Amino acid sequence: MFHHVSLYSVLLHVVEGYRQGYRGFNTLMLTSKQIDGAKPKDRQYKLYDADSLYLIVTPRSVKSWRTNYKIDGKSKTKTFGLYPEISLAKARLLNSEFKDFLASGMARSMPTFDALKADWYKHKLPGLKNIKHKQTIMSRVDTYVSPVIGKKVIDTIKRADLVDMVQKIQAKGISETAHRVAMHVRQILDYAVDIGKLENHPAVNLSRVLQAPKVTHMPCVSIEEAPQLFKDIMAYTEPITRIGLMLTALTMTRTGEIRWWELSEIRDKTFWVIPEVRMKMGKIHVVPLSKFALQLLDEINLHTGDYKYVLNSPTRPAHPISENTMLFGLYRLGYRNRMTVHGFRALASTVLNEQSPFSRDVIERQLAHQETDAVRKAYNRAEYLEERVKLMDWWAEWILAAIAKKPN
Repeated sequence: MFHHVSLYSVLLHVVEGYRQGYRGFNTLMLTSKQIDGAKPKDRQYKLYDADSLYLIVTPRSVKSWRTNYKIDGKSKTKTFGLYPEISLAKARLLNSEFKDFLASGMARSMPTFDALKADWYKHKLPGLKNIKHKQTIMSRVDTYVSPVIGKKVIDTIKRADLVDMVQKIQAKGISETAHRVAMHVRQILDYAVDIGKLENHPAVNLSRVLQAPKVTHMPCVSIEEAPQLFKDIMAYTEPITRIGLMLTALTMTRTGEIRWWELSEIRDKTFWVIPEVRMKMGKIHVVPLSKFALQLLDEINLHTGDYKYVLNSPTRPAHPISENTMLFGLYRLGYRNRMTVHGFRALASTVLNEQSPFSRDVIERQLAHQETDAVRKAYNRAEYLEERVKLMDWWAEWILAAIAKKPN
């Protein structure tokens, strides 16, 4: 049976909806061009997007993503971050996740760690394409964290609880696992902050209470041995492994990044744009493609055709090559214990730092390394894209010269 609703109450609902930033009555959505063109005024103002998302523009031209919502009848505002650090697409994603969180009912009661963990699994892990990696993360948290703090309500978890937990893991002789667990706990509690459940949490910098894990350097040939390595690779008979190894060297990427390389990630036959979910640092990474790399891409297309992945498995259609395909290729070439797939990054770093005209900043940015100096990380946000295009061309020419080099 329908309830009678007065026209006045409907109008009140509409007005209230717009006052709270509700856009359900207007399907127009913001564009990046509109946002970039938004100029400061004497007073701050709002630019509305869909689903209650809006951008505040202040008189000082600070642009901040927000949404309004209600919990138990109380009006609240959620801030997602500043533009352009948080892009339009990212803001929409965060807003959608936040609305899912509100709809789940978790906002109305403080969840336990296990309840929060389950929500984090649902919203964050699907973005990881490596199924084995997802399973490993879940196994670590389920095995080492849930038995200790799983039943605790998240705002009752103490720093001492977490320190004791990770130090006991380290005491078992698995220091790397302890560091990984500390990272996952921080990520899950970061998620609680992102969805408005906590203002802060006790897992910040949790890894600092642990001993630094022993660094095991991946085997890598010397600069003097590199020419013979590249000659051997170019003579390898299996084309996908050969091209995969050469593209790994040319792009200076990690195994997981290049194995899952999709054709759709190539832009204008000029750049390879790696999505953030596949990057170790969780940021989109742009790889300029040299002429040599583009030639290899044309060649591999003759073998893989229109399959989704650049390095498509020759034995499993519509699947990338296996995790060890390229490593075993190096073994067959006689480089066991002398060279690994990851070693190409070390080789490139050594050559570029010792022989190229490019600065450390440009080299480190192209290698997608994490900046260890906090001040440099905060202030040095330049992408150096123009210089990186030149760097990648220089590196490709160095490899071609090494292949052409005559033995002594």
